[in-house]
Formats: sequence, C-alpha cells, structure tokens
Amino acid sequence: MKRALVIGGTGPTGPHILQGLIDRDYATTIFHRGTHEPPDLPDVEHIHGDPHFAETIQAALAGREFDLVIATYGRIRYITEAFAHRCERFMAVGGVPVYSGLLNPEEVHPFGLEVMASEKAPLATVETGSRASRFAHLIYQTERQVLDLSDSGAFEACYFRYPAIYGPRQPNPMDWSIIKRVLDGRKQMILPDGGLIIMSRCAAINAAQHILLAIDNPVASKGQVYNCVDENQYTLRQLTELISEFAGNKLDIVSLPHELAAPAQALTRQMDIGNHWLLDGAKARLELGYQDLIPAIQGIQESVQWYLQNPLTSEDNPNYPDPFDYAAEDKLIAAYQQGIEQIKKTAPFEKVKYYHSYAHPKKPDAGPDHRGR
Repeated sequence: MKRALVIGGTGPTGPHILQGLIDRDYATTIFHRGTHEPPDLPDVEHIHGDPHFAETIQAALAGREFDLVIATYGRIRYITEAFAHRCERFMAVGGVPVYSGLLNPEEVHPFGLEVMASEKAPLATVETGSRASRFAHLIYQTERQVLDLSDSGAFEACYFRYPAIYGPRQPNPMDWSIIKRVLDGRKQMILPDGGLIIMSRCAAINAAQHILLAIDNPVASKGQVYNCVDENQYTLRQLTELISEFAGNKLDIVSLPHELAAPAQALTRQMDIGNHWLLDGAKARLELGYQDLIPAIQGIQESVQWYLQNPLTSEDNPNYPDPFDYAAEDKLIAAYQQGIEQIKKTAPFEKVKYYHSYAHPKKPDAGPDHRGR
C-alpha cells in the first residue's frame, strides 16, 4: 500500500483530500500543529508538530518515508527541502497573489490582473519595493523552488494556486459578513462600485478535486501548475444576493465608490477592492478532466447552511475583520446620498444623448437622414 502525508489536512479542503486518498488506497497520515481537530475528519494517523520551521519538521518526521506528500499548510520552502529525494511525488498548494498585479494593481500596466488570467499570466518575478510586492514575490519564490526541485529530479511535483476557498471550517469566512447581517435583521449591504468586482472562488470540495485528479494523472500533471476555480464565477453583487437569499433574506445593495466602501473590505480583503481577479481554469479541465463535483451555486448554498448551523462567535474568531458597526454604515450611506444631491446642484451635467448608429428610413431611397446616417 502506498503511503501519503498531508501537511495541514484539518482546514476546508483537508477532509476531502484525506477521503480521496483513502478511496485510492493510500495509507494516509496528516502532519499539523494539533490546534484544530475537527470531529468529522476521516480516520487517519496524526503527527503533531510545527510545519513552519526546518527543525520542527525534521523532529516530527525524521525517519518517516512517504510515496506522496501534499503540502497544504506551513512554510513550503522548508517542507520541500525536507522531502527532496525522500518522496516520489510532491504536491503543494499556494496562493493566487503570485500573479503580478493582483495585490499591487497600480504597479503594473495596464492596471491590475489581466482578465482572464491563465497559468501563463505574468507572475511576481521581481520585487518593486511595496509590501504587497514583497509578499507576492515570496510566493513566487516558493512556487519556483518546488518546480525547480521537480526539474532537478528531487521528486515529481505539481503546484496548485488556490483562490478564495469557501465552505465549512474557514478561519475567517468572508461570506459571514453577509450571513450575519441577515441574521441581525439588516436590510441592506454596502458594496464597492455596485458590487461588479469579480473575485475567483472555489468550493473546498472542488479545490480538493483538482489535487485528487492530479494524483490520478501523474504523467499529465508532472511539473505543472493549475488554477483551482469553480467552473462558474459570480460578481460580488451576485454573491451577496445569493448568500443573503440562502441565509433567509435578500439584502438590498447600496453602491458606494470603493474609496468609501470600507464596510465591504471584509469581503475583499485579499486585494484592492477596485481590482478584478478572474482566473482561467481551462488548463485543469483540459489536462486533468476537471469538472465541478458540486456546482458553485450548490456549494454556496451548502456553505451558508453550514454557517447558519455553526455561527461564528467573537470568542472563536477574535480576529474577524468586520466590525458590524451598523450605525456607522447608516451614517455613511446617508452622508453619501446627501453628497450626491449636493454635487448635482454644485456641478450639474447634462445627460449625454444617444442616437442609434444606423438610420431607420421611413421610405426607400431617402438618402442620408438629418443626422447624416
């Protein structure tokens, strides 16, 4: 029987990966800090230790050999070094900030991440000096280290770029900002720029499916990188409408310029709230035969139902970024609406008139009309 080690394994995608490994007859072990022990994890061996430091990784895993290592957590640069020439296959999960322009849209030209961004989109190969650029470049260096070790024959590697993962057991689920407002009886939700921003997401079970399909396709996936995204994506407004409706009451959307839409930052904190990040998932579909295990809309509904049954508390999530300051939100909305009226009075602007590009003659051979069409 082949042996698999999952580093992490207790978060949103972990249980799905573990069950997939068991279904594929892997003797499976997870290595994690032991701070989270979900009751619904598959029955596997646990090794407790810190996957963030070379010495603690060595202390916990010395003498252990595995055919497959899947790193979903910890400092992957140390994990790769620990398992170079010690496993046959190595799979790692990283983040989409590796794309140039996602975290620092104003530093690239044209502004922001290209739409849609395939795995071949420009990466953060250089550091420009900003904090966002430094963080993105570190992610790039880690990803490159995994692939370089694969190229050198240390193991056969595959790398996965996770977007915003949703579903049960999220440390700070963005969707809770919407769900709690419904539970608190709110009728409206502030969104930046009409909520038209698009942020790629993936249901936890679908993200795990990308990894499991790569296990099933070792030749195709060797040395490859894959975006992990649901087949269907939604704007922030569409997500807010769906999530709030599933939670029990569809919220009205109040559009504010993103410079003023601070209450929505909990929904967009991975990026500048004026910047799209829509990723292309075609490569996984073509090379791995990926299809969503559950449609995105079903995943959203199931996620909402789980959080309704398992609501977050300030004790369990003291770092959740949304203050839920409804009085301040109402004051902001009122001030903005007053500001709009004042601007209209101060700087009136006649509405642009639109005329159809083509003529609509009433009789034949009439020639150009009065607008020269």
